[in-house]
Amino acid sequence: MRPPLAFDSVSPQSPLLESACDWLRARLDAPPGGHALDAGLVEDAIGLADAQPAMAALISVGTRVLAVSHKATLEEATEEEVKARVRAALAAWQRDFAAASEAVVVHAQALLAGSPWVATTTRSSLVERALLKAHAEGKGVRVLLSESRPMNEGQGLARTLAAAGVPTWFAVDGALGLLLPRAGAVWIGADAVREKSLIVKAGTYGLLLIARELGLPAYALAQRAKFLPDRCTRLTLPRRDAAEVWPEAPDGVQVVNLPFEEVPLSLVRGVVAENGFLGPREIADAAGTTLVADELLAPARLA
Repeated sequence: MRPPLAFDSVSPQSPLLESACDWLRARLDAPPGGHALDAGLVEDAIGLADAQPAMAALISVGTRVLAVSHKATLEEATEEEVKARVRAALAAWQRDFAAASEAVVVHAQALLAGSPWVATTTRSSLVERALLKAHAEGKGVRVLLSESRPMNEGQGLARTLAAAGVPTWFAVDGALGLLLPRAGAVWIGADAVREKSLIVKAGTYGLLLIARELGLPAYALAQRAKFLPDRCTRLTLPRRDAAEVWPEAPDGVQVVNLPFEEVPLSLVRGVVAENGFLGPREIADAAGTTLVADELLAPARLA
């Protein structure tokens, strides 16, 4: 059974993670499928990580669940006790993630300096919340934003900003770079933070290159739950349904829908996490020492 978030190409990470935790809780109450509870949770954690294979936070929540389940199993806890411990672990992970998200939003306010214009793309939950907080605190923030094809997540962010009264310029993806000379900074969300790179929405690489040429500071916003060591190779860049890009492409045209890309960490000044601003060396250390369940380190080998 695939998690519902496997079929969601539009939602920001925060609601996807809520869906992931809800799905894991529901799986605890599912009829047994011939596997011990601990083994079933391993399968579910793997299925969750593979449902959105560019999202590091899914590996984080899976790692927390498996650590608790394995420990309870070794202690010969009853099945009901294992389930209770896993439910408590899921609730604690969600509380930790929510607290981390709030801290990132607060720390991001220190990035506002000089021009009030901030450029961004797609719809990062953290970037959205940080921009809304800046506006609510009277910082005069203004936003340069692109559509984020093919699913146009940028439109959702533009609507939210407009409803809050945040002045926003909205451009097609290819034109956002033309507006960057007006910006004071570029803020991006990240689906994963690795030791020397970031996993981000496709199209961000080019935007960051333009920012570098202009001498414009760029920052990534991410919770520590999105940090992963390079040895974790389960994280991959998926290819999605071609129909999202061109539903009725003519014969002879092969539509390639690659929604994510990996960009060098050197293209941003650093990452704003819940413990504040992290530079390249701190990021490498934090990502490299992140714990990952053995079962989630690598994808399954094909026979």
